[in-house]
Amino acid sequence: MDINKIIKKEIKDASDLISDRGEDYGNAISNHKDIADLYNVLLRDKLHSNLSEIDVVTTIIAIKMARLMKSPNHLDSWRDIINYCGIAIALNKHHEKQDEIVENIVRQGFNGEYKEYQNGSDTQP
Repeated sequence: MDINKIIKKEIKDASDLISDRGEDYGNAISNHKDIADLYNVLLRDKLHSNLSEIDVVTTIIAIKMARLMKSPNHLDSWRDIINYCGIAIALNKHHEKQDEIVENIVRQGFNGEYKEYQNGSDTQP
């Protein structure tokens, strides 16, 4: 089998977890905002500025990486990192539409392809 197809399949399989986890935890973007708010309360005496949703994503990826150092064959952690990277891309590139993007992924699933539309348009150029 073509290695690119294998990689694409693994990314798609990992993205399916967003739907499963969304049913348990709700919208991924909103959840990261909630986590950032809680971190800011819990760490308020230790921080010089508030944490953002991206800070939450990077710290969770760091936790997953630390776990992988002990259990490098734990595939769920690798899949989680893929999904956290997707969340970070949504947060960074499409901040104003992030809730809509996540809802569309949860509703329709992710087929392993990402298309970026220019000039804020929702239609292909």
